[in-house]
Amino acid sequence: MKKFAVIGHPVAHSLSPAMHAANFAALGYDGVYGRFDVEEGDLAGFFAKCRAEGYLGVNVTVPHKMAVIPLLDALDVSVERYGACNTVLFGEGGRTTGFNTDVAGFLDTLAANGFSVRGKKVLVVGCGGAGSALALCAAYEGAAVVSIAARGAASTDALAEKMRKAGFAANVLAHPRSPGLEGRADVWGECAFGADLVVNATPLGLKPGDEPVLPKSAFRAGQFVLDIIPTRAFPPTAAAAKEAGAIAADGLDFLVSQGAKSFEIWTGLEADRKAMRSALRISAE
Repeated sequence: MKKFAVIGHPVAHSLSPAMHAANFAALGYDGVYGRFDVEEGDLAGFFAKCRAEGYLGVNVTVPHKMAVIPLLDALDVSVERYGACNTVLFGEGGRTTGFNTDVAGFLDTLAANGFSVRGKKVLVVGCGGAGSALALCAAYEGAAVVSIAARGAASTDALAEKMRKAGFAANVLAHPRSPGLEGRADVWGECAFGADLVVNATPLGLKPGDEPVLPKSAFRAGQFVLDIIPTRAFPPTAAAAKEAGAIAADGLDFLVSQGAKSFEIWTGLEADRKAMRSALRISAE
């Protein structure tokens, strides 16, 4: 039996095991997909265990998408370009190669909703592994303005400087604010209201009772809002945007796309996305 897993901290919320199990069943593939809560200090030990036990692939989620990179033997161009890794392939002799399939999930979700970032104003809230990759992707795809909102000035300024040095045509704006919805709703809300695309790449929405990253007043009709939280249909930010009249997408199709791409990297086989999507929607109810 071929072994795969997702790791994060926390990771109990992840629906990836159900999604991949459905794909394995649909294809008649002899695989098993586990879920492991791994703290950052235990990453190296975990990967040594994966090598010893013959794992073929691992997905990486919050908060390890950047921390895992120095532990890998090789990096695909997608990790070099976007600075984050969410997929690890174990090759011959346990040699590890990192990939970023979050960007594929992002672009597939936009395309499925008939949206292109070219020439558009984009706001990405959160600049951890996923947020930074999606902000960079928006710039590569020709966005006119890419705004980055996050709690700390250090993270937003560093990402903005990296993007400016890369010579993108996009105007890159950083919006650090202190924690708390009321404390950031003014600047972030104004930026969100004027954006063509708003992406929630923060963990807000993973826990029951979480508020949206921005209030309903920050959204409007005529814009597209993607909430990449992949645990339920229309988590708080997507729900607030939809109520305001925006076209809103949750993170479930995003998860299907990046997960299917991961499976194809690991195995060379085409994933059954229909089976994955069906299992995920049922699990998210």
